[in-house]
Formats: sequence, structure tokens, C-alpha cells
Amino acid sequence: MIRAARWPAVGQRCMLRQSLHNIPALIVPQFVRCASLSSIHRGLKRSERAQFGESRSWTATHDDRSHSFIRIGRTTKALDGAASKRQQQKLRKKLDRKASEIGDEDDVGRQTRRKRFLDPEFSFGKRSLVYQLKHGLLKDTAASLDLEQPVRPRHFHGNDKLPRRNSRDLQSYSRPQSPQKPQKRRPRIENREDGPIEDAIARPRRRGMLPMTITYTTAASQFLYGRSVVKAALQQGRRQLYKLYVYGGENRRGVDDNDVIINLAKARGVPVTIVPNEDQRLMDKMSMGRPHNGFVLETSPLPQLPVKALGSLEESPSKLGFHIELVHQTMEQKAINGENTFVPKANNSAMKPLVLLLHEILDPGNLGALLRTASYMGVDAVGITSRNSSALTPVVLKSAAGAAEEVTIFTVDSPIEFLEGSRAAGWKTYAAVAPPESKLLKIHGDKFISTDCVEQTSPLDQHPCVLVLGNEGHGLPRQIKVAADFELSVPRFVQGSSVDSLNVSVAAGLLCHTFVKGSARNKNRVNQTPEADSSKRKAAEETSEPLF
Repeated sequence: MIRAARWPAVGQRCMLRQSLHNIPALIVPQFVRCASLSSIHRGLKRSERAQFGESRSWTATHDDRSHSFIRIGRTTKALDGAASKRQQQKLRKKLDRKASEIGDEDDVGRQTRRKRFLDPEFSFGKRSLVYQLKHGLLKDTAASLDLEQPVRPRHFHGNDKLPRRNSRDLQSYSRPQSPQKPQKRRPRIENREDGPIEDAIARPRRRGMLPMTITYTTAASQFLYGRSVVKAALQQGRRQLYKLYVYGGENRRGVDDNDVIINLAKARGVPVTIVPNEDQRLMDKMSMGRPHNGFVLETSPLPQLPVKALGSLEESPSKLGFHIELVHQTMEQKAINGENTFVPKANNSAMKPLVLLLHEILDPGNLGALLRTASYMGVDAVGITSRNSSALTPVVLKSAAGAAEEVTIFTVDSPIEFLEGSRAAGWKTYAAVAPPESKLLKIHGDKFISTDCVEQTSPLDQHPCVLVLGNEGHGLPRQIKVAADFELSVPRFVQGSSVDSLNVSVAAGLLCHTFVKGSARNKNRVNQTPEADSSKRKAAEETSEPLF
């Protein structure tokens, strides 16, 4: 690009224009600038004027740039072309730092690591003893000395083989061996140095030794452990039974129980594996370190039908029980739970069915204790909410002591819908709550009933009942209390105690006993006749002795 000369004055410009109009187009001078280049030139001047002020001319700016480029370099050039003030500030700091470094060259200030290394007056770097021994004047002197090399760790590669020592070369440095008693050692494998490690003869496997890896028959298999749990599962036969592991060590106890359980397994067609003493770790692994009492049974999960609501009763002598309304099940759930909508009664008593609904019981120990209480009290079925509740893990089954195999268990997705649907089918619902205050008793007196009232009225003689028990921490929510027909609580006789509630399994036992006790008492009254009362009274008089 040809740079144009400085423009003449205004009068000279007019004369130049007139002379240029008279000259033909072929002899127009080549240094005349086009309009586009003139606009670029004006833009550059305006930008420089805005940046450096009016007093800075283009020539002075060009001279300053050349001088700065020679002095500082690319940083000044970048400063002139910076797009923002923040970038200009960073570049100015860099210029100041470079200027300070140039000024420090003559002063005795802080030097860089490289300058200190190359400084002949500094003890660091080339004048150091380490550098002189390795690369300097003392290199030949150090090589002539017979110095012991330091021990360095060996770097192993992928194909490196570890050296093997002969067993005869091994010596015990801890204590001398006694010469009177020769030690009996197993013969070691010799001549391992002849081949690689993988060619050495493997240690012979002990005969009958079981693998430590647990094998599952199916992906959903569970391991039940404990004598009572395994025995109940084999007796009831509600699961699919795959394999039974029995401890066969010398210190086993209860040989008679072992024979009974083994005979039950053989009658069900279950394979039995006797585990020796040295393989007891396998059974410990199956029971997750908990006491297994020498029995571990691999089974399918326990059937749990998803129930929407309880249905009508069946009171014929040949068919005692009640119907249930199911929700949708997948094919896998149908294979485990089945599709039977009839639940038989737990006993042949004349009283109506009693069902427990457990709402969000989190502790596995409490859930197992509740199942055990339900089985002992003759409860016909137990419903467990599907959300925020403990699953039927082996820990729960161990706490239940086999009761989970006897009681019918189902799951409930919506407890409020379950209570409303069951009420429509003729069921009465009772919510277990804390003892109410006197203020609530005055407002909702007909809602709260006591255990004495339950014993006197015997609700199981009139209609089937559902007892709802809540979470260990916060109990039942308000919606479930409103949906229930009555609210029932265990009375508190000692007011000064710091304990304000019972364990949920203990409360369930007391309340279930209240329901069953009233019905059993009325049944005994009905069965008693005047002749039986008179005979009992005469027998008591004959056996009685005078006090004085």
C-alpha cells in the first residue's frame, strides 16, 4: 500500500483540483488515494484521537509505537490494540512488571531461579556440591571413590517375574528352633525356579470343601435362617423351596430337630446339603453374620397379594373366611403371589375375622414382633402399607420366629381407600392412638372408646374388624384417623412417668388381646348351662376344706 503525502493547505487544494480537472485521465498520478482508503484513514485518526487526545498526532503516535516496540515489544503493541479497559489494565500491569525486572537487573534485588542458578557468586546452582559431584570438577573424583550405591525400589513391568527362593534357604531370624522336638512341616513344592509362576503345581483342594461363592437358584431367591423359621417354611409350604443347608459339625446341637427338619425337606423334595465344620463361613455369609442355628433355607419370596379393599364374608361351615379385592399385578407378581381372592380364617371359631393394618412400620424388629403377636392372638390377616414400610427381609422373618409363614400377609397401596372400601363391605375400623385429652373427649366423645368398652361390647361377635397401627415415631396421620370409625388407646394409669407411649408391638398385643378376650368370654357364657354350673358348684364344695 502506497502511503499518501501530507495534504496541502486549503488554497493549494483548490488549485490542485482545477489542475487535475484539466489533465487527462491517463496521466492521473498513482499516489492519489481512493475514497475507501480515505475513510479508513479518518477512522484511524478518530480512534487515536479518542484514545490519546487531540494533541497526539498520527506521526507522533507512529514514532511512539516504534520506540515502544523496540523497548518493550509485543506487550505495548497489544496495549494499543486492546478492545476493553480491563484488558488494557492487565497489559499495563505486565508492562510495569517488565520495567521493574529490567530495572532490577542492575540492582541487588530478588532474582529468578534461573539467574540464581547461573550466578557464579551464589552457592545455589552450579557452585553447589551436588552439581559439582555430578557434572562439575568433582565428577572424576567421585567416580574414583568406591562408594556403596543406595538401595532403590525396583520398577516392575507387566511381564516381570518375581524371583523364587528355595525353601531350604529360608532361615528363621526371630528365635532359634528347639533341637529336641523336630517340627513337622508339610513338604513344600520344590524346583519352582525352573518355570514361571503359573506353571507351578497348585495346592490340592481339600476333599468335600464347598466354594465360598453363594449360588442363587433364581434372581429373587431369599435365604431363611434359624430353626423355627426354616421349620415353619417347610411345614406351611407357601413358598417355592430350592435348597436346605444343614450344619454337620461335631459340635452341633439338637440332633432330633435336625432329623425332623431334614425329613420335612425330603418330603417336600428339597435337596439337603450337609455343611462341614470348616465350611461354616458359607452359612455365615448366607445369614449375613446373624445366628442361623445351623439351618439355612433358600426359597422364593413370601406371597404378598396387593389388596385394594376387604370384601364380604363367607360363614358357611365348609368355607370360613372373607374375600378381598385385588389391584393389578404383573406376570412376575402373579407367579409369586397367585390370584386367589379368598382368605380363609386362621381358626374355626365363631367370631368374625380380625385384620391388622400396619402403617409405615420402619423397624424390622418391630415388624417381626407384630407378625409374631398376630399369629399368637389368632389374627386372620396382616396388611402392610407398600410405602415407607420395612420389607419382609430375613431379619423380619427371624424376628417373627416362623409366624410370617402362618399369617396371611398382603400389601396396601392406599390405606385411606382401603379403609373406605372395607367399611362399605361391612367392616368396622379402629385406629390405635395415644390416650386423648379431656378436651377432645368432650368434643368427640363418641369417636373414642376404651379397652373396657371393647371387652364389654365384643365387636367381633357382631362384625369383622380392622385394627390400624401407626408408625413408631409419629403414629397415624390425621387422614387415617378421620377415615376410621373409632379411635382406640391403651389406658395409662401412672401419670408421672417420663414414658408417654408403648412399643408398637406391645400395644398391638394388648389391643388384640382386648378384642379376642371379649369374644372368648361371651363364647364361654353361651356354652355354660345351669346343669354344668350346679355340677361345678357341688364339686367345688366337696373339695373345699373349712378354714377354721
